[in-house]
Amino acid sequence: MYIGTQDLLKQYDAYLLEHGYQIEELVNLASDALLNHFTQYNRFAILIGPGNNGADGYSLGLKLEKLGKHVIYYYSGDIGKVSQANRYYRDQCKENHLIYVDEDNINTINWNDYDCIVDGLFGFGLNSAPRGMYKIIIESIMNNYNGTIGAIDIPTGLDCNTGKAYDGALKADFTVTLTALKQGFLDPRSLEYTGKVILETLAVKDCFKEAGLFEYVGEDYAKEHLRKRVYNGYKNIYGVDGLIVGSDQYTGAPLLATKAAYYTGAGIVKTITSEKVTSLLPLYIPEAIPVLRPQIFRYDDFDGYDALLVGCGLGLEESAFRAVIDIMTASICPLVIDADALTILSRNMHLLEKQDRSVILTPHIGEFKRLCHVEDYPDLMIAAQSFASQYHCILVLKGPHTIVTDGKSSYRIASGNKAMAVGGMGDTLAGIITSLLGQGYEPLEAAILGVYIHGRAGDEVAKQAYTVIPEKLIEEIPHTMALLIGEIEK
Repeated sequence: MYIGTQDLLKQYDAYLLEHGYQIEELVNLASDALLNHFTQYNRFAILIGPGNNGADGYSLGLKLEKLGKHVIYYYSGDIGKVSQANRYYRDQCKENHLIYVDEDNINTINWNDYDCIVDGLFGFGLNSAPRGMYKIIIESIMNNYNGTIGAIDIPTGLDCNTGKAYDGALKADFTVTLTALKQGFLDPRSLEYTGKVILETLAVKDCFKEAGLFEYVGEDYAKEHLRKRVYNGYKNIYGVDGLIVGSDQYTGAPLLATKAAYYTGAGIVKTITSEKVTSLLPLYIPEAIPVLRPQIFRYDDFDGYDALLVGCGLGLEESAFRAVIDIMTASICPLVIDADALTILSRNMHLLEKQDRSVILTPHIGEFKRLCHVEDYPDLMIAAQSFASQYHCILVLKGPHTIVTDGKSSYRIASGNKAMAVGGMGDTLAGIITSLLGQGYEPLEAAILGVYIHGRAGDEVAKQAYTVIPEKLIEEIPHTMALLIGEIEK
């Protein structure tokens, strides 16, 4: 399953047209995908808009007519201003099945003459509330109709990117969405307008990734990629991780990151931190090896590590800037950059350009805006892809259905919940990803698995809690991982 924003979906459509498909052909394939979801009904009112969503409606109706169904097409607006495909399929309809709706006849229409109304007014390109006769048509149906409403691709008046309903949006009983899930559907509040969402793909070449759509991954991915511990394993084969984290001011973040790394399966974790944190660490997680952070790192300080993490309570003192610069210039193993280290990096972006190793950045949206001029891009998903591609890094952009991308392959993660909006969650995630990197997972794989495990553990805790505390989530990680690899049953 893939996910798209308005601009990504336009990009996908353009890709198909550039690679030999004709728009009329794509509309025909769309109605093929729609057809089976409407054949149980017999009398149809199909609402037709001026664009390709309306063309889908015409094409669907023609196929329903061939099956012996009664179909009437209701349209409005300037018939001279319709899309090429819209005109092509309209010309194939019987003239007496086409009804132009205006203020003179809207009140004469008995919508309850039909057992299904099909919404083909506007698709994912709509950026405002329905206006004019389209608004009046929707109001008439919402106020009077008692049957079933099925939407083509997206209900008219629902924002594709946010899931926000504009004033006068149509409420469907079900939505057959085409090609990819709309990003706005990830917000559960959109269900009031979409009803049941059914995803259908067109019978075209598989070009989702080439066109830039995001794959929606979850439990199946985790089960396929998460590895079991080996029979004769020992601590060193599960990675030696170096966590350059914490400060005397911020003592909680390094403890959470360290514990999360261990609970995710790290063999050895050395927490390179301030004096105050080194004294607290044995009390909180005695398995960890505390190392007092030097004022200046030497090249050999990084010998023997399989993965490094910098950030997580590091602070923004001059010594923190020095540490980040030293790590990015003197170390060579895979690196995770989080929290304060991202803020420091945002003022030294040239350091990222010079990296010749895998680097994973884990910002939340506020931190990402310091790294990237988000306003220069049509939407956040495209901004994330472009940033990762430009800097040859892996970006984990935290939020609902977290984004993970290396600029070539892009993902949204199907785990996590609103109860996890608590301080320390990012530190926990950074520790999880670092642990997986140190265990030898490919960097993109480690990022995807890390985000999924983090969210899945949070989902398990949230089943019996109003708020998910990082400490509780960390304790759930081994149980979640064991479930995913099948070593224990639910």
